[in-house]
Amino acid sequence: MRLAILGGFFMTNNFYKTSMAANQTNSTLAVTILRDALIPELTGEATGILYWVGKRLARQFALAKDEDLPLFFEQTNWGTLKRIKGKANQQVFTLTGEMVATRLKLNDQADFKLECGFLAETVQNQSGFMAEALVDSVNIKKGIVTIIVQVDTKDPLDFELYEQPETLELVTPKKEATE
Repeated sequence: MRLAILGGFFMTNNFYKTSMAANQTNSTLAVTILRDALIPELTGEATGILYWVGKRLARQFALAKDEDLPLFFEQTNWGTLKRIKGKANQQVFTLTGEMVATRLKLNDQADFKLECGFLAETVQNQSGFMAEALVDSVNIKKGIVTIIVQVDTKDPLDFELYEQPETLELVTPKKEATE
């Protein structure tokens, strides 16, 4: 079993599956306190740090398939992720849902750099080209965040230097049997 260090905590490959098996309800309060109150208080600002944390999380929880992104975002309580445009050099996503709306209601300056970093690294790993992401627009009233992932198709990853992460097998929700 491989161990990785993230923020001082030891995490094993089964961290995700164990967490999903616990079947705990997502807490908006806990996430909001950590992201929008505690981290900025500890660091003085969270924006830059959360982007790089998102990239690191994407390496640790590497998604094998593009289709896994919406499910992972839902499971992590980051919101409902939907790709609205996809080209080889640019992908555009919207992020919506109760958590997004709540965070924007509590703080109209709430950032979504963690999600941007995760998307950038995931697209980079899946495409084989360098990628960066940014929040393009925020509609506070509708609770919609638009994120653009820019892929540099002229800058391929050097797989000899760049370690390929072990991919994560997502736990898919069990469909309830109908009687």
